[in-house]
Amino acid sequence: MLTSLHTYASVENKSDSLSNVQLEEVVVSATRAGKNTPLSYTNIGKAELKRNNTAQNIPVVLQTLPSLVAITEGGTGVGNTSLRIRGTDATRINVTLNGMPLNNPESQEVYCVNLPDLSSSLQSIQVQRGVGTSTNGSAAFGASMSLKTVGATSSPYVEASTAVGSYGTFSSSIAAGSGILSNGLALDARYSKVLSDGYIRNGMVDHTNIFASLSHYSNKQLLRLSYINGVQHTGITWNGASPEDIKEYGRKFNSAGMYKDDVGNIRYYDNDTDNYYSNILQLMLSRELTDRLSLNVSLSYTNGYGYYENYRAGDKMIKGDKYSKFGLNNQIVDGVEYKSSQLIRRKLLSNDFYVANFSLNYNLNPLQLVFGGYWSDFDGSHYGRLPWVKYNENITENHEWYRNEGEKKEINFFAKAEYQFNDKVSLFGDVQYRYIDYRMTGTDDDMTDLTSNHYYSFMNPKGGVFYRPNNNSEWYASVAVGQREPLRADLKDAVKFGATKSIEPERMIDYELGYRYTNNRGMNLAANFYYMDYNNRMVQTGKLSDSGYKIMENAKNSYRTGIELEAQVPLSSKFIVAANATFSKNIIKDYTAYYDLYTPEYAEYLGQHEEHFDETDISFSPNLVGMASLTYMPINNISFNLMGKYVSKQYYDNTSNDAHSLDAYFVSNFVAGYTLDMTSVGSIDFQIVVNNLFDKEYVANAWVSTDKVKGGDDYVYKGLFPQATRNFMGRVTVRF
Repeated sequence: MLTSLHTYASVENKSDSLSNVQLEEVVVSATRAGKNTPLSYTNIGKAELKRNNTAQNIPVVLQTLPSLVAITEGGTGVGNTSLRIRGTDATRINVTLNGMPLNNPESQEVYCVNLPDLSSSLQSIQVQRGVGTSTNGSAAFGASMSLKTVGATSSPYVEASTAVGSYGTFSSSIAAGSGILSNGLALDARYSKVLSDGYIRNGMVDHTNIFASLSHYSNKQLLRLSYINGVQHTGITWNGASPEDIKEYGRKFNSAGMYKDDVGNIRYYDNDTDNYYSNILQLMLSRELTDRLSLNVSLSYTNGYGYYENYRAGDKMIKGDKYSKFGLNNQIVDGVEYKSSQLIRRKLLSNDFYVANFSLNYNLNPLQLVFGGYWSDFDGSHYGRLPWVKYNENITENHEWYRNEGEKKEINFFAKAEYQFNDKVSLFGDVQYRYIDYRMTGTDDDMTDLTSNHYYSFMNPKGGVFYRPNNNSEWYASVAVGQREPLRADLKDAVKFGATKSIEPERMIDYELGYRYTNNRGMNLAANFYYMDYNNRMVQTGKLSDSGYKIMENAKNSYRTGIELEAQVPLSSKFIVAANATFSKNIIKDYTAYYDLYTPEYAEYLGQHEEHFDETDISFSPNLVGMASLTYMPINNISFNLMGKYVSKQYYDNTSNDAHSLDAYFVSNFVAGYTLDMTSVGSIDFQIVVNNLFDKEYVANAWVSTDKVKGGDDYVYKGLFPQATRNFMGRVTVRF
């Protein structure tokens, strides 16, 4: 399991030259924290990633890290997954791949499902909690993740891996590398396939990933061209299931694609799916210009195309959608006029994302300087089509009823300095400037014109001090400012309701104070206190615009504060205990929730009802997140690991209503591994994984919508996401 507190990332193959190792690190060093950076972070190396990669997406692979909660829609860790760190959702977590952004510039989120089995192609990951150091791409507004793909090895290799598990899960990959040839060239490639039926109905997964890298090593220079292709076909699982449906139909119920035929029988549309095709091309140059100065220049192009398709059954699973929603006239079929129809709706998007960035690392011992710059241009199209309409008089096939375009440009410059006063004390400073130009044109799916321009400029300073009183102890403290522009969804809704009150950028001041202890017997201890003070944090209040849209609003004052504790203690040469825990408080001050108010049976709309809170808990922010693991290694090539993850009660809206909360849960996983080392030939790894060892039934995510009724009970709609009960996975990996 991921138990190392701060194992500094390095190229695994010890035969590589020191120069090659240094050049590999230049690729990501500008945006990563170093050993004296006064921040809270964790490094995960290739060995840990390999042990934890059981055909699941990156959020699940990283679930043992402090303050991190993994979320999966389908219940199994494949398909649509996400994560939260310190309660911060994925739209506020910056993710880079080889120093270049992975976040979609409009949604500001990384969809791990679009890059299946990416962790198999990674050399290391660094997770920074809080604002962190300056980085490229979307704002790090609570956490950041730096991913680095594998580098070349000194010798050729071939690796094949196959895993089979519960719920029809199957994962297979094959990888090969030439090693670094005499002319400095190296070629590495990997092909992966992941299939699963999923835990809940329609939770199917059909994923393919291709990774290829061509590198050239020469004297003090690394030139690399990398390509990643991800193809995902996933059943729609984002509806969730109401408590009533779970009680009647069971935990695996999923309403996606559900409808009634002409005689009232319940049917399921078998292509209620989410589909995406991703292509990432990166060109990277790292060069040691002098003994003190190194340069990294990178270019990246990302092309994405995808759509989701679903069956629209409408009211009582019969009526379907009104034609007027799609700008269509009523249809007359066989002499009968229809105002609505069951239909298949397809929402599509396509985008092109261009990136260029550079960094200069200048070592003027005891002063180290880093300068960086970044430019990006994102062009995205959103549009909707109707492949099929049941009652159709004159509607053309694939009728397009809306289309809008978004273009987002960003320029980013940063400078970092670290000054080592002596062998005990160093100071750290970091300042970043971001400028964003975002423009929308065209109509949304309700045919509202979205045409608007939005401009933002941010200055984000950071500073801190690092103190090492002896070889075992480290203290650090830092203050950092982070600012974040609104999401596309926030801005388009603001345009729809007329922008009577502008959506302001979010701002946060992050205070961190930490201590780390290590000794030569392998003991690692750490404690980190944080206070994240938000201004204008975006929250959904339920308030409606004059046009009837639910809008996001800025909450003027909110905060997250807590303490993160970590420990890794070798009890003997065979037993290692590791644990972490985060105790936190997450509060919005002066919050007002808005609800639609009706007479009984929705007979008449009466306006909106307000409910005010002096302070309330931030949604999806458990006050305690903890992990404990025990690893037993009876001999060098056999290991057993038992891990438990605890997540306390959390609310899934911002009202601190116990009826809108998820129960605390504790889930244990067991992993056994054996390596057959054939020294002259290669090795064979055997792995057995038991997830949810004690067969707990728990729910990890949910949503709620409430309408008030005058003189009656509220109408409350919920969607819960049950997670898989006990399940198994076996994996065999052969490497030559």
